[in-house]
Amino acid sequence: MKVFVFKIVFAVILVVTLKISAQQKVYSKNDIGKFKENEKFYLNKNVKNVLRDLKINFETASFGGCGSEEMCFIVLRFDARKDYFKLIKNGIKPARLMIFIKEHDQKTNKLFSPDKNRLEIERNHLKNNSNIRILKDYKKFIVAMIYANSEQQETKKE
Repeated sequence: MKVFVFKIVFAVILVVTLKISAQQKVYSKNDIGKFKENEKFYLNKNVKNVLRDLKINFETASFGGCGSEEMCFIVLRFDARKDYFKLIKNGIKPARLMIFIKEHDQKTNKLFSPDKNRLEIERNHLKNNSNIRILKDYKKFIVAMIYANSEQQETKKE
């Protein structure tokens, strides 16, 4: 009987510990900064893991970098282009998530910067695609670093 109770208590403690240590999901633009706070959970893991915890849809994804001495990166913006510039004009720093990629080979470079032009994907609202489906070609890359900021009012420098 004691062994049975011990197993149940151990299982409950294990489940609670795993839930507490699990990465938090991000449901709003105001919480995008949590990715930077929890960067260690994503380092050396696939981009797919970041996208899985991102529960809001991005509006545009830009790809760049991959120069001879720079890392490839993905920039996710969560506002439509016209709204993005309105926010900046009104002194609001729009939310964005930058994912820097470890891979740096010829195949990767072509995927991130075809013909030296910056590649950008805008969400098609007529197709109800998930973030992972839109970035299907990029989801297996390994995360090297994350930069993220939540939508916030810019502070004035004096």
